[in-house]
Amino acid sequence: MNRRECVVMQKIIVCLLAVCTFSIARAGDVDAGTASTAANKAVAFLSSQQGDAGFFGNKKPSALPGIVGLVVKAIASSPDKPREANNPVLAKAAKYLVGKQADNGAIAIAGFGNENYNTSLSVIGIAALENPAYKDVLDKAQKFILTCQKGEDAGLDKEGGFAYGGESNKPDNSNTGFSLEALKAAGVKEDSPVWKNAVKFLKRSQDNAETNDLPGIMKDGDNTGGFIYAPAVADDFGSVKSKRTGKDVPKPYGNMTYQCVKSLLYCKVDKNDPSMQAAYKWIKSNYSVVENPGGKGTMGYYYYVRAFTKAFTAMGDKELELADGKKVNWAKDMAAQLLTLQKPDGSFVNADPEWMEGDPVLATAYALDALNDCIAAMK
Repeated sequence: MNRRECVVMQKIIVCLLAVCTFSIARAGDVDAGTASTAANKAVAFLSSQQGDAGFFGNKKPSALPGIVGLVVKAIASSPDKPREANNPVLAKAAKYLVGKQADNGAIAIAGFGNENYNTSLSVIGIAALENPAYKDVLDKAQKFILTCQKGEDAGLDKEGGFAYGGESNKPDNSNTGFSLEALKAAGVKEDSPVWKNAVKFLKRSQDNAETNDLPGIMKDGDNTGGFIYAPAVADDFGSVKSKRTGKDVPKPYGNMTYQCVKSLLYCKVDKNDPSMQAAYKWIKSNYSVVENPGGKGTMGYYYYVRAFTKAFTAMGDKELELADGKKVNWAKDMAAQLLTLQKPDGSFVNADPEWMEGDPVLATAYALDALNDCIAAMK
């Protein structure tokens, strides 16, 4: 390396150190006040996207009740805690969601499919409004969601999981996670068998031989403690070769790990349970606020962000000691990262458009709800 190359390299190193120092300072400087300012900007953006019909945005999926439900939940949980009585945006959105409820309780667009996904997210949004006038709506929706849980006759790899609804016989941890969150929000009793049955599906989705009784994962995985999309199913992130057995196994990743940790805690699985301890091990070794660990860069990042904050909120821990011994404040770290990603108009958008995150309405709803969790944890 000649003298000029050395000088250039030194400048690059100085710049990188400056970026790192800025990021650390930024995380240290973030508090509930600065995060609240960002959250209110996101609320203003989402509110500006509402049309006369009550849904948000003008892209093809905008009218899906699930997206509307996510927006309602995010706005209703924002720092000022607005409600229908003082917020016409929420009033109009709630009217839209209620108007989409079918006789069977589903809140969805007829013929579109994904009934459970849309119903669960709608319930999460409506429940956040804390309006007793919606009790019958929530009760009907709750009954529909429960019909989407698979029973023992579905097989070991499906038992306890929730599918998309309709004729779908393929449960997964995304649907299961949102279903359980909706049922919790709707007030399903803790002694309901729905929780115990869901635990079976969740644990069979974990790379942990000690608690996973599904033969393939027990025999072939690496016992990382991470979770996958569904028992023995490799989805968009594919498979990985097990270091222990040399066999291809589904790859655990952040979205599903945090979604499943949140779900297990909703099911009242103790934090000292071996499955939870294994999950904590994965989280401590794969902690990140800048990407979906185990995934593909920023693919599904804003989904990850929301699952991350919901899981940590359910855990109840404000600090986490990582595998290397470093202690982190997850709320400050995530809030600081989100503040660097927010657009001047208050929106968020993923450069990777997979999973509809190229839509600023959806990405902003995810990000805002995550910010709300961070703000609550920083108070």
